[in-house]
Amino acid sequence: MSTQKALNTLSKKIKIYFIPGNRDFLVGNHFQEKNSIHFLKDNTLIKLGNLNTLLLHGDTLCTDDYRYQIFRFFSRKKFLVNLFFSWRSVEKRKLFCENLRKKSSSKQSNNPNNIIDVNENAVKKLFINNNYAPLMIHGHTHRLKTHDYNFDGHECQRWVLGDWDKQANYLIWDGKKLQNKFFNLN
Repeated sequence: MSTQKALNTLSKKIKIYFIPGNRDFLVGNHFQEKNSIHFLKDNTLIKLGNLNTLLLHGDTLCTDDYRYQIFRFFSRKKFLVNLFFSWRSVEKRKLFCENLRKKSSSKQSNNPNNIIDVNENAVKKLFINNNYAPLMIHGHTHRLKTHDYNFDGHECQRWVLGDWDKQANYLIWDGKKLQNKFFNLN
């Protein structure tokens, strides 16, 4: 079954929400409408039960990766996105993106861990700016783990989703707490 068909089937059963990130930031309204997906802004505050929960892609927390943050800033500019889509054929744009992804992967393997992981000061600032929301959920770094914090007497947790290369994980809210669930992709 194609990804699009799976999304269409699933969207008839549940609402699907999506936060574009570093590899899919060019996804637009056409994708959203075709697949019945609801876009969320990065740093969206939702309620899980009575707990404020912050949802984000996670790349904005990697503030030590200056080059990526500059790329992120400019690549989200509407006029540059429009310019990109008006530039060359779909095939040439795909090739350009594949080459960019290869360069990014190569640079990541040479970067120290602290550059490609979250900056703890950025994490703290985001919790504080959101009135110490007790939960934060993000991906991007793909370092599956739950981090516990205490900021000025406020207990907070940061849940990081893992990578989907061999074993996928997702979170379930059972009405009282979050739980990690796993399934194999092979």
